Amino acid sequence: MWIAKLKGFDEGNIYSTKAKKHNVSIHYYPINHYLERNKYYFIAIGLLEGTEENINSFFKDLKREKKPSRNKRYVIRLEKNGNFFICVTAQTKSVELKRFVHLYYNPKFIHISPAFIDRNGWEWWHIASLERKDIEKLIKVSEEKYRAKILSLKKGKVKNVGILSILPELTEKQKTAFLLAVKNGYYEYPRGIKLEKLAKIMKLSLSTYQAHLRKAERQLLPFIAIKYF
Repeated sequence: MWIAKLKGFDEGNIYSTKAKKHNVSIHYYPINHYLERNKYYFIAIGLLEGTEENINSFFKDLKREKKPSRNKRYVIRLEKNGNFFICVTAQTKSVELKRFVHLYYNPKFIHISPAFIDRNGWEWWHIASLERKDIEKLIKVSEEKYRAKILSLKKGKVKNVGILSILPELTEKQKTAFLLAVKNGYYEYPRGIKLEKLAKIMKLSLSTYQAHLRKAERQLLPFIAIKYF
């Protein structure tokens, strides 16, 4: 199996431009696509990372992209639950789009992990194929069209494949408390911040913040242990 990691920037990607605009990052997976009435339809699922305010702004902006356009992808349906979403977009068929679909939605490809869009709009892809030539075609077009950089291309065995991990349900406050601790180095050694400071940032009492964090840890840690060990 040939395995490649790529990084590129697609100015026409409806998710990339809005990730940059609203300062969020996205883990997304292209579930399927189909052609109907001279339009291509694309189904994707995703998870957003960012502040609650920025995530809400992202979704509001995405919902506004409902106006059909000949050359631009637009939203047909958007369903969200917290930071998780399922989105169906459409675009009128063209010679260029047909080439794009056949290249990037090649059924020979295996998406080893979800694509990742960072806060600057750059996309990261991790794919595999039995044939090196198929990946090389993808790389060539991506370099020309999306400023792609090859991070790695090698022959090897795929160890695991993930779509979007099903994580335990956390409340928004539990999620915020946990992410705040991670981003501020609470779990590093030595600790980068104390609980008192984290509670102050969230504008909560120490006991309340600690309760949210412990509940999040109690759900996440057993899940991680079972999944990865």
